[in-house]
Amino acid sequence: MEDKCRECVGTGVVPCDLCGGTGLWRALSRKRANSTYEFVECPQCQSRGVKVCGVCFGSGLRNVRGLLRRPEATGLVLRMQHGELRPGEAKDLLRKAREAQKANTLPAL
Repeated sequence: MEDKCRECVGTGVVPCDLCGGTGLWRALSRKRANSTYEFVECPQCQSRGVKVCGVCFGSGLRNVRGLLRRPEATGLVLRMQHGELRPGEAKDLLRKAREAQKANTLPAL
């Protein structure tokens, strides 16, 4: 059995569903009698074309049950709450937190 998320195939990111991965969004501009469409920055992905996977929270893992309650996920939760989590950051945040925990729990020689 694979450990990768089925939604993002382990990458932690998915294409934006609002802009279709282009980063541009077609908005209707109404000026007087004219109605035209113009392309603007996508409001959902901020012109990145991708967003954090909602199934695995960007970790790329298949089983994320209890992930946000784990001590190493504190930084991840804080960034999610403030809307600062960027696509691809979750794996690094979790890895760094695990390394820091291991460094703190190892006995000094």
